[in-house]
Amino acid sequence: MDKIKLRQICFIFAVMIPLTKTIVYPATLVYQTRNDLILAALGNFLIEGIVLGLILFLASRTTCTFFDLLQNTFGKIGAKIVYAIFALFFALSAVLPMMEQKNFVIQELYENVPSVISFAPFFGLCFFACTKGFKSIGRVADISMPIFAFSFTAILLLAIPHADFTALLPFGATGAQNIFNGCLHSFNWYTDCLYMLFFLGHFQYEKGAAGKIIGSYTIGALAVLLFLAIFYGIYSDIAVLQHNTIAQIPKYTTANTSLGRIDLLFIFALTLVMIFTYCIPVQMCVHCIRKVFDDCSPILPSAIINLLLLVLTIFFNYSFVEIQSLYTQKLWILFAVFGYGIPLLSLLLRRNKNTPQTEDKHE
Repeated sequence: MDKIKLRQICFIFAVMIPLTKTIVYPATLVYQTRNDLILAALGNFLIEGIVLGLILFLASRTTCTFFDLLQNTFGKIGAKIVYAIFALFFALSAVLPMMEQKNFVIQELYENVPSVISFAPFFGLCFFACTKGFKSIGRVADISMPIFAFSFTAILLLAIPHADFTALLPFGATGAQNIFNGCLHSFNWYTDCLYMLFFLGHFQYEKGAAGKIIGSYTIGALAVLLFLAIFYGIYSDIAVLQHNTIAQIPKYTTANTSLGRIDLLFIFALTLVMIFTYCIPVQMCVHCIRKVFDDCSPILPSAIINLLLLVLTIFFNYSFVEIQSLYTQKLWILFAVFGYGIPLLSLLLRRNKNTPQTEDKHE
């Protein structure tokens, strides 16, 4: 069976997933909440953290995979139908992040704007990752941890001296309604707890595992909240105009030095981690497709889904704003249902009677 280690899951939540919230998300959040972006983001983290905790509770009570739980409850055909729907959801959830990454690479890492084809190698890498399953996600998480820890810390240290944190005051000035709307319209960036549902049965649950994963998630959440605070402290009223945020907050530190923008070295390193992170929903999509077709070879579904995403990226090359508006303003309900609703309902799924309980596994 395709396995992933507990340590690697912790790294995913602590260092990989936070980067998905450092490109377009901060400016989008400011548009809704202005200086109360921290409160809105904190609300999202609390909601996702609660769902993650409940999934971990389920992990402590069964050794079944999510597919096994569905099969125990609805039969094999029912489980395949649910996985087919999730395959479509993961494919949909990969589109906006992929376009974010494409725009970031083209706008920040090139002096002259190249063709969209320059981003095409990403799909080759993603195809390779999809053929390797959960093991590749875990190995990349091991590699990403030191890269993120060093580079992200360096960028924050470069940016902090330029941040005026009083710009975040007074808390709550935007109003509860705007903060609430900011939470709702950010759900597409906060469904990563869903990965844990598909990791069920693919990692060895041990004593203290829930605490380690929740602790790692908390570290990632605090890193994002600090990042958002620094971002608004630097740009304040014009923060809504600053996309590609990870490249914007440290640029003034090195603007007038003879070394130039040394922060770009750290941005290059973090871009590598981002690329692997944005492969995860595509890998989940392929995982679901393989289960629908009785663990078929990953090559064909990997090729099809990556080719489809490449075509969509080219077709919507100049429609990022429209796609972003669709995801944040219209599809938040869909992300709430799949990201939070279904994981909560999974607690009601029938577990195998022979599955050892937590107490038995610790003996």
